[in-house]
Amino acid sequence: MKKLLLLGFFLLLCSLYLSAQNTVSGTVTDKKGNPIPGAKVEIKGGTESTITELDGTFTLETKIPAQKVKVYYVGMQSKEQKVKPNMLIKMSDSNWWREKPDKYQWLIGAQTALPDCEDIKPSFGLMLGRVKKIGWYVKGVYSKVPDTDGSMEAEDYYAHWLTGKIKQSYWNATAGFIARLWSPVHVYIGAGYSNRKVAWETFDGSYVKYEPDCYYGAVIECGLMLKVKKFFINGGVMLNNDSNNFKDRVGNFGIGMYF
Repeated sequence: MKKLLLLGFFLLLCSLYLSAQNTVSGTVTDKKGNPIPGAKVEIKGGTESTITELDGTFTLETKIPAQKVKVYYVGMQSKEQKVKPNMLIKMSDSNWWREKPDKYQWLIGAQTALPDCEDIKPSFGLMLGRVKKIGWYVKGVYSKVPDTDGSMEAEDYYAHWLTGKIKQSYWNATAGFIARLWSPVHVYIGAGYSNRKVAWETFDGSYVKYEPDCYYGAVIECGLMLKVKKFFINGGVMLNNDSNNFKDRVGNFGIGMYF
């Protein structure tokens, strides 16, 4: 009988111990010690979460002993902290240049390409991607391709009666990787396919493609992206494999947002 009583007492102590281990409580304040009501507190790696009371306190019951909690509050940096009895969590104001992503975000933006050639007008398009510390993107720009009737090489230039009027186009499609260098700064590197076409008008009203300024083939690109809160601006250069030397440059600029 005594053994059964001792066993029951031991099991009771174990259950009380485990219950105490699975309760996480504390207070969330700002740097000055003012309580923060309405902050979200969640168990890292778990599904349990709660909201702080008016005095900044919180209590969480977990299925298994928790190691860390993470706290979120609008206008402040999210914070992780190891679990300990009656923990005090001090939040800091959020600055966009110090923000670190805690989850993957989509990005979309308008893009323009400015070829390094006076005969080529800007092209416009879109950029779509998904990034945390490392991510991916796809991008394309386009301008209308002119209709042509034949073509000419450089040596044929003076064999045609030209009006001096030009139609031109440039388009490309690229894809690659985005990586965060520092909190607001990302670098993107990619490759793809590009095509440019330049045509001169003849006196009979038709257009002749001018081969020396035309191109189609591989393109590589790199650039920087600056994130400002939910928005971003980017700029870089695309190198077209013109005559197998990647010396034909196209500037790339854009603006967009994260969501």
